[in-house]
Amino acid sequence: MPVSQANQTETTCLLAIASVHRTGSTLLCSILRATGMAGMPMEYLNIHTKNFTNFRNENDLPNLNMRGRVVGAVRKLSGRNAWRNINYFSDSSWRAYLNRAAELNTTPNGVFGIKMHWNQYDEHMLQRGLTADHWGAPIKWVRISRDNEVRQAISLVRAEQSNQWNSNMSATNEPVYNEQEIVAALHTISSANKSWDQYFAEHKIDPLHLTYEQLTREMDITVRRIMAHINTPIENVPAPQTKRQSDGASAQWESQFLEARPEFKSRAATIER
Repeated sequence: MPVSQANQTETTCLLAIASVHRTGSTLLCSILRATGMAGMPMEYLNIHTKNFTNFRNENDLPNLNMRGRVVGAVRKLSGRNAWRNINYFSDSSWRAYLNRAAELNTTPNGVFGIKMHWNQYDEHMLQRGLTADHWGAPIKWVRISRDNEVRQAISLVRAEQSNQWNSNMSATNEPVYNEQEIVAALHTISSANKSWDQYFAEHKIDPLHLTYEQLTREMDITVRRIMAHINTPIENVPAPQTKRQSDGASAQWESQFLEARPEFKSRAATIER
């Protein structure tokens, strides 16, 4: 989570990226951050990252409530992370944390960006009585999904097994093909996509919709569409800070999976090689 000196730039636009795991959102956000004009979008709602830990250490937000302090003390004695549950933080300090994140990361053109997987938005905002309206700025929604959900599920399984979520991380384990885990991942992806669809329908939101395939095939065009969406056209699109992780092993897993489970072929609409 980038931390700079607090600026006085008012947040006049919220770039809200609605994502699901393994849709290329990390790749996309690395490019948007490099523009310096897209509000530094990251997973500010993800409380399980080193970025979040560093932010807490540097800003003393959010604060643990009484329950969190007790549980945290016990967890520290056993060498474990002191927080793994949003309910360990007080409501007021969580709101203050969200405000502070915007204060530190709103770019000079008034944009604050945030990437949210559905589970993060649901658990860490909606269930706490908050929405993206919290920041009090007009919202520019961007939805990113993936046409080939079978490959998306395979990517999710491999990331979970290896603990390698982007190209800048080192794998801790070698992924092993597991048909049932891929099926479970497909259900997870379907549930998250349906939840975003329902949320947008209920709130009459029409987001700019992009796909992983568009991003990897037409990266410059896709990024320019987003920058135009937030009324900040750019001349040059920066290079991404992470790389696409898909490889020959993913293609092999896909072929093996579809041979065993042909009922999922419709969810592999775009075969990536």
